[in-house]
Amino acid sequence: MLSDAGEELIKNTFVIVNDFKFTNKEEVAKKTSGVLNFIGGASSLMGYDVSTYTSVAAAGVSVAGKGYWVKTTSYLYRLVWDEETAAIFYNNYWTDDYNFNPEKVDAFNNSTHFKLRLVGFQTAGADIQSSIFTNKSEEDLIRMATVKATDRAVAKLERQYEEFRTKVPLYSVEPLTAKIGLKEGLEPGDRFEVLEQVLDIETGKTFYKRVGVIQVSNSIWDNSLSPEETEALRQQGRLPAQQYTIFNGSGNFYPGQLIKQIN
Repeated sequence: MLSDAGEELIKNTFVIVNDFKFTNKEEVAKKTSGVLNFIGGASSLMGYDVSTYTSVAAAGVSVAGKGYWVKTTSYLYRLVWDEETAAIFYNNYWTDDYNFNPEKVDAFNNSTHFKLRLVGFQTAGADIQSSIFTNKSEEDLIRMATVKATDRAVAKLERQYEEFRTKVPLYSVEPLTAKIGLKEGLEPGDRFEVLEQVLDIETGKTFYKRVGVIQVSNSIWDNSLSPEETEALRQQGRLPAQQYTIFNGSGNFYPGQLIKQIN
């Protein structure tokens, strides 16, 4: 496996560290409501009867405040896999079933040679209204908002950093589709190159060759829904049958070919 595409997989190993900040909107709304009511009372004392307006505003804030807001900052790291690191790995830690060495395995598990390099970071948020999910616990609401915020931050990372661009196999060619969508931040007109895996006979290693370019159509799959939202739509009979995004383009393509987002 290593002699095939393993080396390429190793050097394309990424780690994402997420930093979350949670806000209970109802608590914020209560504080805001108190401030608005205070302003209304103070205005009345000064001869400006605006308490009616501020009370209405406070009620609106209270209703809108139900639920949670989650802010996620996602830090993208990439494994440092250069010639020096690879040499250390193969010389000091490599072992296999034919010549198994448990000491090398232990040495690898306790090694400090391998490091991560910061590629960059992105921030995104998600809003969950508890009035929509009246039967959900606070834990469920927080989890759902956390997943949505993380998905959006990762989608931003994929768009900004070329080395972390979305890469998926073609799902079908008639129509031309792939199992990605709004969760990956797709927009109409986004371009993807279609790649074909080629074996280098001399080295025995594989590489990818561009065989065409396709574009995202206006038919984009909304795969950003949580499992709870998806199940609710299914029970209501409103879950879309189309579980993929349609692309525009033509070429000698076939299912399984890799597509990668480009500028």
